Amino acid sequence: MSERVTADGYARIVLETIVGQWQITLTAVADALEKNPKLAADVKAVEKAIPDDAAPEVQNFVKELVQANDTDQLPRIVSALGAALRGETGPRTADITSAIELGDDAQEQIRQRLTEQYGEDIVFSFDVDPSLMGGLRIRVGDQLIDNTVANRLMALREMVASSVR
Repeated sequence: MSERVTADGYARIVLETIVGQWQITLTAVADALEKNPKLAADVKAVEKAIPDDAAPEVQNFVKELVQANDTDQLPRIVSALGAALRGETGPRTADITSAIELGDDAQEQIRQRLTEQYGEDIVFSFDVDPSLMGGLRIRVGDQLIDNTVANRLMALREMVASSVR
């Protein structure tokens, strides 16, 4: 094995360990604040929610969040840390394809639902493909939600074809 592969592997282990420790600590604080939201306004109370074995850097980070009144961001921060570790940095794209042109209200509803599900770092793209016959095909990152008439018909055709054999 080359030295570069070995060094990269060890570096990855170090990063995963550090990010994992941060995620554990931040999740513990987020859980405590979810149980008692009044704690979020008091640095001393939040300090008690930080696990004793937490690194000083994490403790300081949590204190900064309290002082900035941003503790509600903790779950998103934990999620973003995991995404960054997996190399999923930057805004994601959501490609929404429909059989007909969607109105502004429909587009806004889709934006709201996808933002709730995937976070706020999404760039939306709306396209029209009449061959879908109806429904939507939504791709966010590597996830595909295909709820189109064309897809349903194809699945039905495959089911009928497999039962005939």
